[in-house]
Amino acid sequence: VLDEKGRKMSKSKGNVINPLEIMDKYGTDAFRISLIVGNTPGTSLALSENKIKAYKHFANKLWNISRFVLENTEGIIGKEDEITEEVDTKIVSEFKSMTQDITEDMQNFRFYLAAEKIYHYSWHTFADIIIEESKNIFKDSEQKSKSRKNMLLFLLREQLKILHPFMPFITEKLWSMLP
Repeated sequence: VLDEKGRKMSKSKGNVINPLEIMDKYGTDAFRISLIVGNTPGTSLALSENKIKAYKHFANKLWNISRFVLENTEGIIGKEDEITEEVDTKIVSEFKSMTQDITEDMQNFRFYLAAEKIYHYSWHTFADIIIEESKNIFKDSEQKSKSRKNMLLFLLREQLKILHPFMPFITEKLWSMLP
């Protein structure tokens, strides 16, 4: 394991990260996923406090995503067969395709790729694009809004399943809040 300057960590050099202190400061899930993402076979893992801190921000993002979806889907179950709008079914289809890729990565022990893919999907696609578009759709017709709400809840549930091996504590808590 390398420190943020690319030096091999060593107690005698004083550049070792104490995992217990880091977990207290940033959370166990942030520490776990930071050990996985970027840890390709045959290379030394560059681990820095900044990387761990970034995944703490991701955990906060997951919390905010879930809160938004749950606040806006009250009374919705999130069944896939209630996703009726073409744009929503296309989003679900693309997600399922990505899920197959992630499953294949995990079956082939490419955990670093699987974690990176779900991270990017959750933050950049789901939060930055889909949720932002949803805010306008909620103002649209009741049918479009209902389809979108079912799709959001469905995708949130599926993302939590995929993220669980990497971030079990926050995903367990969020799962317990789902209808």
